[in-house]
Amino acid sequence: MNKQEFDDDKSISSPEYPMDLLLNEEWLRKSIQAEEEVGGDIGTGLDWGSSFEQLLLNPELFYRLKTLRISLNREVHLLLKDWNLGTATSIASATAREKLLERLKLPTPDVREHIQAVLQRDELFGEEFISNHQVLRELLGVMLTENDWEIIASVAADCLKQQIINQVITYKISA
Repeated sequence: MNKQEFDDDKSISSPEYPMDLLLNEEWLRKSIQAEEEVGGDIGTGLDWGSSFEQLLLNPELFYRLKTLRISLNREVHLLLKDWNLGTATSIASATAREKLLERLKLPTPDVREHIQAVLQRDELFGEEFISNHQVLRELLGVMLTENDWEIIASVAADCLKQQIINQVITYKISA
């Protein structure tokens, strides 16, 4: 299957979130087939090395990874909301979610080890979200680097700065 055939295949619908493709077995089969045809890695899926093969063979792990991703996104939003960032909470949360997705796609060995440890804890995966805030915050501490937090803070600060400038301009115009 060449790239054009892969891209033109209408049996695979575009998900709202690219990570949802991991739950689409047809997409995974075609991705693997495409990589085999070119004799190497063309960047489909996540960079999980040999551990990724375990995920491919176990739909339950895919479900857990999706639940973990959603739970981490939710937890980082709750954390930022607790910090009273006001209107900058939304942009800070979006930036943090982007950084988390980067870490899930290309995890460092340390991050991969922590993720795998969490994925193996059966007691965490009985509901829609992981409710153990301590586990999630520990994982956030491993996944988001100091540089990531600096980027999140910078984006939030820029957002607040722009809102203040907009208010000043609006006030001067209407006065």
